[in-house]
Amino acid sequence: MPRRQIAPGRSCFECRRRKIKCDRSHPCSYCVKTRIKCKYPAGRSVLDEDQTALDRVASLETRLFAVEQRLSEVDKSYPGPLPASPSILEHDHAELSESRQQPTQYLMDEPASVQSIGIAPSSIVNPQLPIDLDQFRPSRPTIALLWQKYLEVVDPLLKVFHTPTVQKLVMKAVRGRDALDLASECLLFVIYYAAVVVTSSEDCLEQFEEARYRTACENLLSRLNLLEASDMVVLQALTIYLVTGRSDDQGADVYTRVGLAVGMALKMGLNKDGEAAGLPQFEVEMRRRLWWQLCILDIRVAEDRQSEPCILESSFNTRLPSNVADANLHPAMSRPVVAETGRTEMLYSLVRFEGSYFARQLVFSKGFSDENDYMSMTMPQRCHAIDLFQDRIENQYLAHCDEQVPFDMVTIESMRLVLAKLRLMPQAQTQEEQPPSIAAWVKLLQDAENLRQYEAGKQWLWLFQTYIEWDALINLLSYLREEPFGEVQAWELASRVFDYWKAAQPVSDNHRWKKIEKLRQEVLISRGQ
Repeated sequence: MPRRQIAPGRSCFECRRRKIKCDRSHPCSYCVKTRIKCKYPAGRSVLDEDQTALDRVASLETRLFAVEQRLSEVDKSYPGPLPASPSILEHDHAELSESRQQPTQYLMDEPASVQSIGIAPSSIVNPQLPIDLDQFRPSRPTIALLWQKYLEVVDPLLKVFHTPTVQKLVMKAVRGRDALDLASECLLFVIYYAAVVVTSSEDCLEQFEEARYRTACENLLSRLNLLEASDMVVLQALTIYLVTGRSDDQGADVYTRVGLAVGMALKMGLNKDGEAAGLPQFEVEMRRRLWWQLCILDIRVAEDRQSEPCILESSFNTRLPSNVADANLHPAMSRPVVAETGRTEMLYSLVRFEGSYFARQLVFSKGFSDENDYMSMTMPQRCHAIDLFQDRIENQYLAHCDEQVPFDMVTIESMRLVLAKLRLMPQAQTQEEQPPSIAAWVKLLQDAENLRQYEAGKQWLWLFQTYIEWDALINLLSYLREEPFGEVQAWELASRVFDYWKAAQPVSDNHRWKKIEKLRQEVLISRGQ
């Protein structure tokens, strides 16, 4: 008997789950081969399919953001937070399950419908009423997939916790037999959120999951009483949430919440190295990792907002974490940690910590340098210091990387780009010193663009790429404003980089991007466009 054909554009449930091409027969060839019962979603009219899906997604989007609004910091006229409505969430979840089977466009294709709702970010300082986490929790197979995604895309760049320890929590969640405490639940939801938000996608389901995980994260963080909390797991969750949330155009206002995270760290004494206090070796390493991630976030956010870091040099003596693999750490360990000299999964974080701490001494105002007792340097002195620093980083870290390994390649090139950027930054110039040439900024942006186009390493660029390219673009546009017709290649490159980030990145609230748009407009006026 011949197999009947299914409507074009629809795949069976098993092929969807495995993300493989379905031949849309009934049963399909894959299910026949694997002897699995082949099932398809309920049929729809081909003519109505696209519009029905779009209408349904728009409805889901509106309802989801309405739920988020109820979980958010309420209007001043009302003394307390409003609870979420489980009935609405149950209905939305059922509709989403049906709409998953429909081909549709990315939810943000029409942002006006979202903006018109006027959603305010929910408060994580004022406690909210509990929500039913079962309405937000992913399925057990999805938990495993999101954890794997986190390990591939986030953990290599963001070593905040001990992976084997957290994996035990993940396995508990997958088994679903053991109840988790609130802090552990929060950390897991932050992992789900991070795994989705840092990966660009055209899948409307991922957009929905990003929003619901964000809502759960905010609710859980608010219930953990962050102003009084002294739990490492809570601060780990908050730190990951803020770092990855910088990639979320609907995410938290990271600038206003970094101070909260730093305040928690200071209260917990993370600014004082735990080894001197006689703390267990495992705890010492975890405290170091967390403190330095917050230090770097403080620096990045200050650069984004053209302000200055809130952490002062005199306020901490926490040493850098050891270059040691997670497999060589254990919560019950009693012997001192033996740092490795070669490549471990901590190498990228250490390169980033050292590079950012070095940059902190060069890129901020003279007042900040004086307050932190940093040496004031002329441009030649600055370049010499960068040369010495680069020699040490190359020998101590990058020499152990293999350029044929994609993550190693990203590690090497990103650090070299950061140092190239520092050489060109104009903060240290005196009136007698000549600024870098346009050719130098063009080369930096071209090298950054080449790294961005490196297919094997694209998944790891979310953490630092804007830091490199946006500052370079600001300086290149500043030169082009003065000589708009002098460098055709430079203008073409600036336009290409601008168009990429305008389309690919949430940019509206970033102060540096606003400056980029203003400079570009001035160049266009100068060019008579």
